[in-house]
Amino acid sequence: MVEQKIERAISDFGMENKLNGVLVGYSGGADSSALLFYMQKYAQEHGIYIAAVHVNHCIRGEEADRDEEFCRRTCKLLGIPLFVERVDVPALAKETGRGIEDAARFARYRIFRSIIDTNENLRHIALAHHADDNMETIIFNMLRGTGTRGLTGIPPVRGERVIRPLIYCTKSEIIGYCIANDISYINDTTNNDIDYTRNYIRNEIVPRLTRINPAPEVALSRLSTILRNDDVYIQRQALKFMQEHEISTSCSRSLIAEQDPAIQTRLIRYMYDNYASLIQKEKRDYSPLDFNHIYSVLHMITGSACHAQVSLPQRICAAVHGDSFIFMDEEEHFEKYCSQPEFHCDLKYGVNKIPEINATVTLAQSPVPEYEEKSRNVYKIFIHEKIAVDKIKGNIFIRSRQAGDTITVNGMTKLTKKLYCEKKIPLDKRGLLPVFCDDEGIILIPTVAIRDGVCASDEKEAIHIYYAFGGEEID
Repeated sequence: MVEQKIERAISDFGMENKLNGVLVGYSGGADSSALLFYMQKYAQEHGIYIAAVHVNHCIRGEEADRDEEFCRRTCKLLGIPLFVERVDVPALAKETGRGIEDAARFARYRIFRSIIDTNENLRHIALAHHADDNMETIIFNMLRGTGTRGLTGIPPVRGERVIRPLIYCTKSEIIGYCIANDISYINDTTNNDIDYTRNYIRNEIVPRLTRINPAPEVALSRLSTILRNDDVYIQRQALKFMQEHEISTSCSRSLIAEQDPAIQTRLIRYMYDNYASLIQKEKRDYSPLDFNHIYSVLHMITGSACHAQVSLPQRICAAVHGDSFIFMDEEEHFEKYCSQPEFHCDLKYGVNKIPEINATVTLAQSPVPEYEEKSRNVYKIFIHEKIAVDKIKGNIFIRSRQAGDTITVNGMTKLTKKLYCEKKIPLDKRGLLPVFCDDEGIILIPTVAIRDGVCASDEKEAIHIYYAFGGEEID
């Protein structure tokens, strides 16, 4: 029965091309021992190369060392090459802020990838997850509030490397297979420790489910298969949409907002994965998006804020700026959109240079046509404003913008932040616009606003302000 189910899984999920150069995850328990036995038999019949890997998590002290020694003896007896790695999982969990189970899984997969990447004879990883594991994963994900993908359970094939040939087999079938074939295995005593979430599900929740259905693992396996097929179809539609619109890590915000929710969430996930793949060379450990991440990003996209961002795993942020939606490195985003030069300059008649923003401010008591003509040919931004001398309170100075800045426009005191949004000034350009002030407050922000009552009606009583900026043009 077990071998028939393995062969069916191999056929159903296209594992045939992945059964060559296989690294078998081997803990010494019944599941991995049954898988190793089957893979050795398969390797002998088909002439393929296999090896095994055992990860000692250093959690159970002498018992973990016993497991390691058992795996060494077994593989030596079978003539199967064995990789043994030790990881201090409790220390890793403390260092990374992960739970023990999550840290152990993270460590295992990192080791698997490393072995595959550095051994040319190995291409794929075979793991011993089975139908009961799949059921526990579905229950666990369901109680976390997962979406369709989480309810599909453990993927029988993940990416180009990971395969799970036992996915159709139940735990009881695997134990029976070990007994029938005289396969030795060891028991992990922590499997009975219900402080671990999965153990609690296995030992406390599942037995109660059998009162409703004597084989809940079979029912949930059927559910995961149905949902997996649905999810694959929706994924294909989302990927097709991305290809048609040439979307990778950024796109039009409104384009996403117009799609069905099922497509929206997958677009966000795929764009995030695309960006994550770009930073793999920086050795950042991949972390997938969860429900809260995705819906925080979606809320931002469909919301009314002109500029907003959401922090995500791997120091990635999702951000909206106007109609643009992008994934960026958090530091890069801050440097481009949030940081700004700090400056303060008391103005005098004549040319005043502001090197922090590569600009000049010229004050004149009368128009200077030749200067204006010359500056328009030299600078990308050139602005001429006239303000009434008698409306200025004290001295004129310029400074960088500050949180909470306000200006009185059309009889109302408004936050300048709101005016920047209304004028559609890009976030990364706002810091390049100097704030003109007198002792009473803000007089003028070029291209944004001018304070009520300070515009000059008579040039003879005016101060002519020429602002010239030599950087990128503000749209």
